Amino acid sequence: MKRIILSPQEILYCFSFLFYLGGSSLALIEHGTELSLWIMFLAVLISSAASILPWLGVKWLQVEKRGSQPGWWLALILQFSSWGTFAAAMLYRLRRNLPSFYLWITITTLVWASWLLIFIFSRHAVLETGSSKILKQSQSSPTPTNEKDES
Repeated sequence: MKRIILSPQEILYCFSFLFYLGGSSLALIEHGTELSLWIMFLAVLISSAASILPWLGVKWLQVEKRGSQPGWWLALILQFSSWGTFAAAMLYRLRRNLPSFYLWITITTLVWASWLLIFIFSRHAVLETGSSKILKQSQSSPTPTNEKDES
């Protein structure tokens, strides 16, 4: 099986998602305490920095164009949507409307997980060959042959 090497941007996305999961879990358990809000905000900040800094010219965060471009665009739209749902959740928390806050935090978690999976899948599991897209086949070692020379 071919080894997949993640770029620094993908590693930051995964780290920020895990950080967000911890913060959202804490928010749901402890009813949106300030610590959980700061943890989630830090995760969104890391994710947005990993997305915006490459556009501003930070070379070490830039990723090569490969995989499915429609998948990349869908992931980008879902990423911006997750930031919007997070902002909605924070507004409901500010208004002390906890049932709506819980709903929007859950929606944000689902949207964030979706864009992260689509982003990584479209970069590593889809190959562009001409005008068609095909899924990568796992490259396993050739099947051993148990042929014995019967001479």
